[in-house]
Amino acid sequence: GGPTDEELTNENMLKIVLLECNDLEVNTLVWKCLGYRFDDETKQWVNDDAFPNFRDRFPTPPDFIGMQRIYSKAVDEQSLRANQSLVRSIPLEFKQCLKPALKPLGWTGYKMDGLTPNKTRRAQCANWLIYYRDHLYGYTVEELREQRRVRKLKQ
Repeated sequence: GGPTDEELTNENMLKIVLLECNDLEVNTLVWKCLGYRFDDETKQWVNDDAFPNFRDRFPTPPDFIGMQRIYSKAVDEQSLRANQSLVRSIPLEFKQCLKPALKPLGWTGYKMDGLTPNKTRRAQCANWLIYYRDHLYGYTVEELREQRRVRKLKQ
């Protein structure tokens, strides 16, 4: 099934950035929010309900984190590109949602000297999840397209 309200709480976003859940759990939550669903019969992820742009670009759910944690181009390029696509899908005005959402829980961000690709990508996934929760969750693709059409008319 899709994501639950509990999975999309700020407390869960904090667990993501504090590395209190594993990379697969982060990926799985993003996949569910993008509309990929796990078929218990075939034991495969299916993309029938995925956002069209992601379904077309990534027929199977991609690794947004780089779970192998090998950051050479040969190994990591697919994960890097998937993560970049996720980040690009966030409108500019919502790209900095993470710190304001998590500051009340005591998170002030990462320190530059301890920053790793894994932490960066987790923060980017958490930021996207907050954007998803606040602006996409509960709407159909058709409803979201209509909202976008109306916004463009107002501009």
